[in-house]
Amino acid sequence: MASIILSFVGQQDPFAKTETEGSIVTLVHHLLANHHIVKRVFLLHTDGTQQNAIDTKDWLLSEIKNLKEDTVSLLAASEAFSQDPINQSLAVQEARQAVEQAWKHQTVQDTLEFNGSSGTPAMKSCWAILQATGYAPHSHVWQVRNPKELQPGQARVFRDDVNILKHEFDLKVIKRQVQDYNYSGALVSFQASYFNSELVMALLNYGHCRMAFDFDRADQAIQPYKAILDQQWFKEIAALRQRSYTALARECYLNGQTKLKNREYAEFLVLLSSFQETSLRALIEAKIPVDLRTGKDRTPEDVWRDLAAVEGGTLMAYLRQCKTPKGEPLRLTGFLNAFLMMAILERYPEYLALLPILKDLKKYIDDRNDLVHRLAGVSEIQDLDTLQKHLKTILKAIAPLPGENPFDLLNQHICSLLDQAMQSSLS
Repeated sequence: MASIILSFVGQQDPFAKTETEGSIVTLVHHLLANHHIVKRVFLLHTDGTQQNAIDTKDWLLSEIKNLKEDTVSLLAASEAFSQDPINQSLAVQEARQAVEQAWKHQTVQDTLEFNGSSGTPAMKSCWAILQATGYAPHSHVWQVRNPKELQPGQARVFRDDVNILKHEFDLKVIKRQVQDYNYSGALVSFQASYFNSELVMALLNYGHCRMAFDFDRADQAIQPYKAILDQQWFKEIAALRQRSYTALARECYLNGQTKLKNREYAEFLVLLSSFQETSLRALIEAKIPVDLRTGKDRTPEDVWRDLAAVEGGTLMAYLRQCKTPKGEPLRLTGFLNAFLMMAILERYPEYLALLPILKDLKKYIDDRNDLVHRLAGVSEIQDLDTLQKHLKTILKAIAPLPGENPFDLLNQHICSLLDQAMQSSLS
């Protein structure tokens, strides 16, 4: 591991008048003895400790082989702080500026090592303040005991991190975001925290992309972990990438359930429209061997041409006899809308009990469209229990109901990994 050391310089650095090592020298010896690679050093000094800083730099360059002149930086404090070195606010400002300098050289594998034992009390405590507030998530605060006051069993150098409370708070926030299916927010919070797990970030990306129906990117996010993740996730995403109407209808239902849990009723009603359309297409596909998809290589006219050939033309003959609620003939061209698809399903007796339920969904969708045009919000949904029963009935006719929402299973797995990351931070 690589370490970037930051320290104020005190009157006892690099050596005390008694010729004993100062805290900076002692900390460096400790890190080297524990196989740390000292990558850079930032020494903050006031006007009164400038010579001490120069002497400390000379010692570092002579004792640490990989250090070069430009890897040890002397940072002069402001005139205001030089005149008032016990001012806590000014000390924090100086330390924060030094941390910002260190960030320019820090990678995800590097740790900031703060020396909390040199300088005035304000200088010593500012590192813990920065750590506790989350300003320096990948850091350690070190204390160096006075050798004359060392008690039996005590280590001369020890970590005195105070960020455990910050880690616990971060963990609570990230878990709450995950449980709310706010994967993009959780990803931002996770990246700003002390925790570091490529797998957690991959799963958060997967959840965010899958919720956004970006199935290709969802698949890309978890592909590197195919050997260790539940294969069911890969099967589900594969069906969704193929744009299977059955899989899409199921996904709209599952995604919609997450919106209901968060009382995001407007978003739920948007998904309700998608659920209705994909369900109708899935039901038609189960009876008619026609590809209902359109795109660059397939136009709506191609779909109608294929429908005209179904059952020797009897389907189209039936549709020509159907009327709209206004008594007008159906417009058998262009996009295959919900009304046309329900007319197709009316031809099949096994769907007759399902059609009133599908038509009932249209009432909710029409109400939602009306609210959008009037710029009105949606704070509740009338007869939600009945609507939920309808959704389950429709989905059962297309695909088996899942035992548990895969988004909830994803949340459980992410939270378990977060708990493991928390335990690692304690070790």
